[in-house]
Amino acid sequence: MQGTVLEVQLDRNTVLLLDETGTFAVQGVNNIPKGKPCLSQGKYVMVMGVIQAISPEPVIRAVKMADLSELAAIHRRMWRLEVEDLQQVLA
Repeated sequence: MQGTVLEVQLDRNTVLLLDETGTFAVQGVNNIPKGKPCLSQGKYVMVMGVIQAISPEPVIRAVKMADLSELAAIHRRMWRLEVEDLQQVLA
């Protein structure tokens, strides 16, 4: 998943992200090696992990996070294409 950091809740080990489809929560952020630089409001980040829930909003247990802010415009456009491609493959 990719999205913009809306809120960081280190005391709850969680970050709230926003992508084109809405918000989603990322849990386990305090345990990610080198993940701390990603935990700033407004950063555009990529999250790899395991889906924990899908309703009422997606929740992901993070394994890896990467800061994509430097080229965020390109990453946003490419992410949309990646999601569309995957949807076609799965259909």
